[in-house]
Amino acid sequence: MSNMPNEHNKEEFKLIVNKIEKEWGEQFITGAQILTLAGSPEDWVVNQLVPGGGEDPEIAPTKKVDLDLKAEPEGVKKFQTRKPKTNPG
Repeated sequence: MSNMPNEHNKEEFKLIVNKIEKEWGEQFITGAQILTLAGSPEDWVVNQLVPGGGEDPEIAPTKKVDLDLKAEPEGVKKFQTRKPKTNPG
């Protein structure tokens, strides 16, 4: 039991970024914050890894993702950062 005031109100949300488990102090996180957490350059791209077939959606720098375990897709949210694709000139 901790004597820190209001500590019991602060919930840590788990997420996995580039196969490494991280913790975040808020229920929502943006694409830009995921890049910072990953230590990736700010011009990189974030994809949310979703189970099953289909594409893993890109998370824009200002887009918020709900890290609650009950939010879709259920469970700990997984993300991957990557260099942006370059279009052939």
